[in-house]
Amino acid sequence: MDNVSKIAANANFYVQAKAQKEEKKAQKEQDAPQVAGNENVQHKDPNAIFDAMQITAMQNKAVAFGNLINPRDYLSEDRIKDIEASMGVFESNTESVKAQFDSEFQGVSAWESLPEAQKLAMAANMQAV
Repeated sequence: MDNVSKIAANANFYVQAKAQKEEKKAQKEQDAPQVAGNENVQHKDPNAIFDAMQITAMQNKAVAFGNLINPRDYLSEDRIKDIEASMGVFESNTESVKAQFDSEFQGVSAWESLPEAQKLAMAANMQAV
């Protein structure tokens, strides 16, 4: 067999192998179940989602450790009165914002189903911004 014949035989083998691979690939695509609309679905790690839910739960959970801090040990009476006054203003403003939310979202089931503490937290967050 001369070199030209060897090259032709190798080329023929390569073309046939490539055609077989493409045929197998087409067969696999045909046999695979078609699910409409899942082309853009991003798969998330369930453990990462669970961890994020746990962190959120920890942030929303109030924990009392039994160690009470007495502000008088660290602050003067004038400063304590200033803080109490500013907290009073903050609390009244928060209640005012919550009342505005209640009137704005009256009849909206998503708002009405929220716990009172969460409504107050949202109103307090508006004050912090």
